[in-house]
Amino acid sequence: MKLSISIAHFLFGIRRFQNRNIKNIAKKIRNKKILELGSGKKINGKYTYSVKRFFDNSNEFIMSDINPKFGHKTIDITKLDVKHKFDVILCLNVLEHVFDFRKAIDNLYNALKPEGIALIVVPAYYPLHDEPRDYWRFTEHALKKLFSKFSINIKICGLRKYPIGYFLVAKKKQN
Repeated sequence: MKLSISIAHFLFGIRRFQNRNIKNIAKKIRNKKILELGSGKKINGKYTYSVKRFFDNSNEFIMSDINPKFGHKTIDITKLDVKHKFDVILCLNVLEHVFDFRKAIDNLYNALKPEGIALIVVPAYYPLHDEPRDYWRFTEHALKKLFSKFSINIKICGLRKYPIGYFLVAKKKQN
């Protein structure tokens, strides 16, 4: 399984695509409260899935994961019950692992401050991983409907008709 994921990353560059987009946005973010969902485990002594390294130290950056063994704040996005707390929420390669993704999206929306942004990455054509908790593959059309409460910008990794993954900038609309 790890070999198929490594091959997918090498051939399709979804991690490079994600990181390039995050870096471009992160360099403009200062003095914000940021929540990263799915920060992941340490590999070779480093949190390789976290994108904290791209953000300025002026930000309050909270790493989290559903797995308490990973050493971060433990957060289940389907049970997150906070209102208007974060300026930025990173939800990178998480939603495909959340069975109740509608609840997760509602909680993302509620947790953001007015005008806050959620940065979301989801795979499309991509190998199954972290089984048996790999539930979904979303299309561009599904993402537009699911994130209709937000103003969104979607970038595609790969060809539009054969997407490898999607990067969304979802801005909370002002009430």
